[in-house]
Amino acid sequence: MHSAALPTVSVLLAGLLDELSADARDLVLELLQQIVMGESDDEGALGQTDLGDRCREAARTGLWLVYRKPVTRRRETAKAIPERIENEKPRLAAYPAGARGK
Repeated sequence: MHSAALPTVSVLLAGLLDELSADARDLVLELLQQIVMGESDDEGALGQTDLGDRCREAARTGLWLVYRKPVTRRRETAKAIPERIENEKPRLAAYPAGARGK
């Protein structure tokens, strides 16, 4: 994970505020998933060993955008993001029942 990931989270979440085509929404959420699943690697040498945690915290601020319908046509992406960043287990348990995807 690189330092550009942190500001990218905010840009991706902002993009989810607008109406996107299904393909664009899938791609935005796929990139967001890749970021929140990541861990700091080479950034550790630059003193950013907590970059993965900071990216997940930033993504948590827009979690409602991930939960909003329609989410994505990709069920794995729809479930992976909240599973990685959600802190409230009851809300997470209720989410997969309503997740869209294939």
